[in-house]
Amino acid sequence: MATLAAAAAAPARMGNRRHLGLSAYWFGQFFLWQPVGTILIQHQVDDLVPRSQQGTALGVLIGMGGFVAMALPPLVGLYSDRLTTPWGRRRPIIVVGTVGAAVGLLILFSAHTYIQLALGYLVVQVFFNAAGAAYAGLIPDVVPEAEFGRASAFLATMVQVGSGAGLAVTAVLTGSIYPLAYVVIAVGVILSMIPTLITARGEGMVAVARGAPRPLAESVRDFFAPLRGGDFMWVVLTRLLFTAGINSVAYFLFNFFRDVVGVKDPGSFTPTWFLVVLATAIPFGLLAGFYSDRLGRKRFVYASGFLQSAVALVFIVLFPTNLVLVYLAAALYGIGYGCYYAVDWALACDTLPDRTKSAKDMGLFHVAFTLPQTFVPLTMGVLLDYFNKQSANSGYRVIFSFAVVFLLLGTVLVSRIRSVR
Repeated sequence: MATLAAAAAAPARMGNRRHLGLSAYWFGQFFLWQPVGTILIQHQVDDLVPRSQQGTALGVLIGMGGFVAMALPPLVGLYSDRLTTPWGRRRPIIVVGTVGAAVGLLILFSAHTYIQLALGYLVVQVFFNAAGAAYAGLIPDVVPEAEFGRASAFLATMVQVGSGAGLAVTAVLTGSIYPLAYVVIAVGVILSMIPTLITARGEGMVAVARGAPRPLAESVRDFFAPLRGGDFMWVVLTRLLFTAGINSVAYFLFNFFRDVVGVKDPGSFTPTWFLVVLATAIPFGLLAGFYSDRLGRKRFVYASGFLQSAVALVFIVLFPTNLVLVYLAAALYGIGYGCYYAVDWALACDTLPDRTKSAKDMGLFHVAFTLPQTFVPLTMGVLLDYFNKQSANSGYRVIFSFAVVFLLLGTVLVSRIRSVR
């Protein structure tokens, strides 16, 4: 038996225009995830849930979505590795997932109860994570190995630009009309898919032989084999720790700016703060990705961990109310954030154990991005509510302290990756 393989042979070199088209869908992914995950659902929880229960309500909501985002991508990736269609292996899943996510956004747009909010968020998580899992296989399928760093730089740039565009939408559509942002985002993610579908024409057109059926236990062991050791396992672990550090506080910044910094309109201030982060993340991330092909990846991870930890420590120690200092912290955090995500994908592609199973293994890599969303926001939300009840706003110091620990652990453990500089 045979199934479609990754792609026709990758060209010796890809031009910047093709890199741009291939990475366009990552714009759409973060045009959705950044504002929905850090601004819009917080706004709706603020409207629908009593303040004393909001940390837990957010943690339950995000944890539920995070479980789906953790469990689904490796399975969808494995399915797409074996899928046979006239349109390739990855693109049909991307199309179905994107349309389904748009439906979920419309459910969120019309949500007037916490249950409907949870339902819409779950639909978005299921479909958009499925689409993202298939898309993850396109990069090692289509991009030549010598250009993984360049591709990672374009992807990181699209993360920042897409996030910035989504945050700008939420900053403009503030006040009582903020749910309209869901409609704008739905249109944006569909449009972002089109250049990638065109650029990836020809993927999945080469057949690859499939082995004979094997016992279930052996298949399961093979499925998780990349996580039992080796450089790819260390890449996954360091990503998990960095993501845990970010997720410890990112979903609660809306509340932090409201309760500690004392801003009057956190629904407008929070996306503006994130836009400052992205303003520095984009240029530094692009440079880091390009130069990592020559200078190595790990030094940029070290710089990232130091800067992001330093910003968290500033918030812990100072509890700043000076907006200039808060925005300066955003700029420094953005440099670190940009440097890490610029080399994130390149590290994974560099250490893939089997290019014929790229979508499945990149799905495992994606788990390191989504697993922390399953337990970290829920845990931090409960801790936030508990310690805030003991002493006003003390819960914020607790969750920022966890962020520092996770980020420093990730920074140290990246040294265990041996095959990549």
